[in-house]
Amino acid sequence: MALIRGREVKETPEQVPANPKLWNMVKAQSKTRFSKNSPASAHWIHAKYQQMGGNFVKSKKEVDPRLRDYTQEAMDKKEEDQKKKIKKDVTKTLPKRR
Repeated sequence: MALIRGREVKETPEQVPANPKLWNMVKAQSKTRFSKNSPASAHWIHAKYQQMGGNFVKSKKEVDPRLRDYTQEAMDKKEEDQKKKIKKDVTKTLPKRR
């Protein structure tokens, strides 16, 4: 249970789009209509996705491999790798000065 504005709210299980290609297409359309990360944008994406025949599943394992968006997955993986490269170990000591 989580608290939102002092009220207890049930946590819903995370849902994954069953058709990632359609989801990414609708998401790209929303970028032309709405400002970045607006609640209206999130609602519109969800409604439009369902209107176009999309549904949700409980985990990525249940997504049909024929509907996966491999190009988007590759871009996401590349972005994650770049973020990992940016993070450096700060525990290394600096060389001694003379």
